[in-house]
Amino acid sequence: MKNKGISFFLCMTMTMVLAAGCGLDKENGVGENAAAAGTEDQEAADEGGSADDYEPVTITLNLERSGLGENVEYTFTEIPDKVVASGDQMADFFFDLGLEEYMAGYTKGSAWSLVADFPAREQVPQLAEPGVGLSTLSKEELLATGCDFLIGWDSVFSDKAFDPDFCNENGIAMYFPYVCSDSATFEDLYKDYETLGRIFKAEDVAAEKIQAMKERLQKVEETLGEEIYQNPVRVFVYDSGEDAPFTACQGMPGDIIRLAGGESIFSDIEAGWATPSWEEVVERDPDVILVLDYNGDVEEKVEFLKNNDATKELRAVKEGKIYSACCADMQGSADSAHTVEIIAQQLYPDLFA
Repeated sequence: MKNKGISFFLCMTMTMVLAAGCGLDKENGVGENAAAAGTEDQEAADEGGSADDYEPVTITLNLERSGLGENVEYTFTEIPDKVVASGDQMADFFFDLGLEEYMAGYTKGSAWSLVADFPAREQVPQLAEPGVGLSTLSKEELLATGCDFLIGWDSVFSDKAFDPDFCNENGIAMYFPYVCSDSATFEDLYKDYETLGRIFKAEDVAAEKIQAMKERLQKVEETLGEEIYQNPVRVFVYDSGEDAPFTACQGMPGDIIRLAGGESIFSDIEAGWATPSWEEVVERDPDVILVLDYNGDVEEKVEFLKNNDATKELRAVKEGKIYSACCADMQGSADSAHTVEIIAQQLYPDLFA
């Protein structure tokens, strides 16, 4: 497997340097392959060619926040070119930044954006059928892609999938997005764009995308006005579940709802997602219900809410105030800003008429 000159540093009480499948200069933290590449670049420059001017980029992978171990620092000495993305949400970061040429493959997972329409979705190999997650692949299947950069939720890096030891031993840089934190906001989404832009030398494109998001959100804010943000609509987000509802609380989904002029009825739960009881939903009596669309399953979920003994008498159900939003984009993705606008238009149609 080709090594990408990535230096791995474990932030522990005593720093341990991992060789990640290639020789490592322990004094300088630069892999032998990377050093050799630098020599070749210099020779090329001496002969009239152009040297690679890639400046090392160091990032911190916050594994502590999910209990997967100590934080890990990576220093990239060249652009990874065999990226594997777990889920449409992750793949869309690369499609939006125009980085599909660096991708070895991706999985769409159980939910994908119904807002975005990137041509690269059909160009980059899908490593599993839609609805099937990356974690179903064997380690051998992942290695067969030549993967040198893996992006996904924390579960992808768990002991049941591709744990840190496996990734380190095989020269695979792990990227667990900042936006996946339980306390994430759009600022974390911007940080992911900035970080990926630095690693893949797409800083200008990343800056343009971030600015476009900010401008879209500003237009929504100006349209809604201060009074609405002071008195937001109370929203129950229905993702899934029959015995008990899986719902959005804080984190990125909570920030999306807030910017759209709403507030999750479970915003007091310190987590991005949680599974309260139906009794708690009834007790909190939401003004509206926001059904999360995985891949066109909204109608089925609405019928369940209308016929479920626990929810059919809810005020929001009786008044027909049931709306929808794309599940993948509610988690923090290329179209999360657009999703804020879509939700706001449903909650306050008169203001957007």
